[in-house]
Amino acid sequence: MSSPLISVNMAAFNADRYIAEAIQSVISQTFQNWELIIINDCSTDNTAEEISKFRDERIKVFHNQQNEGIVYTRNRGLHYSQGKYVAVLDADDVFLPEKLSVQFNFLENHNGYGMVGSAFRFIDDESQKISDVTCWYAKAEHFPAILIFNNFFVHSSTMFLTQLAKDILYKPLLKGCAPGEEYQLFVEIARTHKIYNINQELTYYRQHPSSISKVREDKINEYIDLIILNQLKRLHIFPDNKELALHKSIRFAFDNLELSYIKNIKNWLQQLVQQNKNLVVYGDFFEEYLASKWYEIAKFNAGYGIKMLLLFYSSPLAFNSIIDMGKRKFLHSRCLYEAKNKLFKNKYA
Repeated sequence: MSSPLISVNMAAFNADRYIAEAIQSVISQTFQNWELIIINDCSTDNTAEEISKFRDERIKVFHNQQNEGIVYTRNRGLHYSQGKYVAVLDADDVFLPEKLSVQFNFLENHNGYGMVGSAFRFIDDESQKISDVTCWYAKAEHFPAILIFNNFFVHSSTMFLTQLAKDILYKPLLKGCAPGEEYQLFVEIARTHKIYNINQELTYYRQHPSSISKVREDKINEYIDLIILNQLKRLHIFPDNKELALHKSIRFAFDNLELSYIKNIKNWLQQLVQQNKNLVVYGDFFEEYLASKWYEIAKFNAGYGIKMLLLFYSSPLAFNSIIDMGKRKFLHSRCLYEAKNKLFKNKYA
């Protein structure tokens, strides 16, 4: 049999309730030139029995002799992968039928890309849809900057170059704990290759009480902080806890922020820009993305009226080309409207 074009990697531990649906979603793909590599991490439930029900020579099952944890198990899956690309499917998630085909075609037709994700939808433990389609869409050039704030991808939505992932591998950054290991992989891929999120629903991401994201939430947050800090170190920025919290908050464009807090955001963004100019770590699009975030923050806090408008233009980011004349006019209108509305309310209060 010829080598498969895509290796679907599945790490499984005590997933007997969901793994059959996950496996079937691979078998049902419109793209059929795949292998499914399942690494059973010494499950103590009926996971092995559920896997054995499938008779397909493309399904290759390996059993860890003892529970090794997610990082070892994912890397073992990479080791056995023969395809040009790897698609990850966690044992409790589900592929939609076009998933492999759409992402294979994207990577085949876009040179320089090392990874692609997709839109997804949350499902519950009964496989019922519990959300609208979610896609964290952005320009490909912005992803290195985005990843300095947060992970932008659902792991089971991704497909990446096999050899690239084998060169990088999943790495634990906290002793005895490895949640969020995919985030670090994505950061490393983005350093040398373009990455992207396709705005098409291709994956169901399951939320249930026993999922890792629920059980180990505190550790995951600690791991995420460490990955962010390591990226900031590349810019020679070493934040304290208060500054780190400020940095992480920038991923969201919240309204009703204190004006003093918005000023702190402005100064922090400018520090990021200046350090990147000094060290040339992330390229020109880094500033463009930060400018887009600065505009969003100003837009959502236009209630401060003229004060917000003046604060917005006090930052050099306000003059980045990504903030075009249409956006400037809109912000002017919003801020002036809020200022007039406040005057009216005060007059007739």
